[in-house]
Amino acid sequence: MDRDFPLGGRLFSARLRQMLDNLQRPGPSEEGGAWSPAVDIVETPQAVVIVAELAGVRREDIKVLVDGEVVRIYGRREPSLHQPGARYHRLEIESGDFVRSFRIGVPFDPQGVEATTSMGLLKITLPKREASRRKIDVEAV
Repeated sequence: MDRDFPLGGRLFSARLRQMLDNLQRPGPSEEGGAWSPAVDIVETPQAVVIVAELAGVRREDIKVLVDGEVVRIYGRREPSLHQPGARYHRLEIESGDFVRSFRIGVPFDPQGVEATTSMGLLKITLPKREASRRKIDVEAV
């Protein structure tokens, strides 16, 4: 048994963590979309990488916009099943329009941004801009 959750064990503990994580994700109304895809953002020495979970979203239905230091992901996922007259027992796969926006607090090169999709994941790579350094000579007056 799990010490933290003696009634439910590890499965309960994992499910509770998942529910709490979902509460922290932006809801549909926060950015104007019908749903909100899960996103990971990682900073490496060379770049900031955004990975969005977009299973079932066609590449042509995804748009990425860079506006200053803000990156916006727009898109649409069509319903997985649409059967007129059908009786649905469970509908958990969210569909419709989505928007996610992120202010990147690291200087990056907007001309070098790349976006790729593979296996239901959108990967946006924002290469870091090299810090501009300049030696200033001190003159006597």
